[in-house]
Amino acid sequence: MNLGKFIPENYLAAMKESYHICFTSHDEVIFRDDEDHGMFVNLMALRCFAEGAEMLVDAEMSTHAHLNIFTDEPMRYASNLRLSYTRYFNKKYGREGRLGQKGTFILKIEGHVHQMVLQNYIGRNGLHHNAAATAFGYKYCSTRDLFSEDIGMQTEKAVPMSRADIASYLPRHAEFPDEYQMNEHGVFVRRSFMELRRAEQFYGTPRNYLYQMNRPTDESWSREQEEEHTGKPLTLSDIEQADAHSIAQMLKNETGRNFSRSRLQDLDVCRLIDKDFLPRYGASSIYQLTESQKKRIARTLYYDYRLPDYQIRRCLAL
Repeated sequence: MNLGKFIPENYLAAMKESYHICFTSHDEVIFRDDEDHGMFVNLMALRCFAEGAEMLVDAEMSTHAHLNIFTDEPMRYASNLRLSYTRYFNKKYGREGRLGQKGTFILKIEGHVHQMVLQNYIGRNGLHHNAAATAFGYKYCSTRDLFSEDIGMQTEKAVPMSRADIASYLPRHAEFPDEYQMNEHGVFVRRSFMELRRAEQFYGTPRNYLYQMNRPTDESWSREQEEEHTGKPLTLSDIEQADAHSIAQMLKNETGRNFSRSRLQDLDVCRLIDKDFLPRYGASSIYQLTESQKKRIARTLYYDYRLPDYQIRRCLAL
């Protein structure tokens, strides 16, 4: 199958260059609730407007975020977005210092076949991390927004808001264009600021998009890239920057058989900690707890809720 046959040969020539940007945090979650996810999207949109960048697809997990952006200054975009979100997160939770691992992973994407493969990996991120049974089951990403009308997918609805109302959800003095629209929760809807139509063009048809979101990751991915003469095939390990064991687990998760709705996701654990446990210690944030208090909560989560140690540690920033 020729993955790039739907794209005009001169399509990419007139555009800014494509980059994959990834923020990672191994030791603590960077999104504790829906508000955090929403603020990240808002800041992402504001940076796009401020720098003339074009966002095609995105996915935010509890410990990392994947973005595909067309820009002339990927490091500037990444640094400004990360700094603004860190300021928000630190102020909200009474935290100090850098959020996440030092440095930002940036990979230049060359050729329309690599571009679509990258979009595939980002769109399936929730599936790879066992946060959903299908790529479309995870909501903190742009997967549902592509070809939404054609495949009957329900997406976020914008509500009428004045510029003053929109500004009330944003940092002070934030600048944004009139076409940016928000949903009822004060989050910019992706179709108002992202280049979704451009992302769709790399698939050509809704049917091909559905196929790409559901196909297994196998040798055919690499073979099809090699047939297009786009250099080294783009693999899941290139995108995730994870060890071999983690990559193997992600591939197993692709089947959707490992997903269970009864399993608590990081966001569920954070809500449990923040709403049920923190009031017992008179704290409004985990960063106000002492180490002994955190360990007490950790023991309860381990024995009463049977949560894995690594999940407890990152949700409590232990």
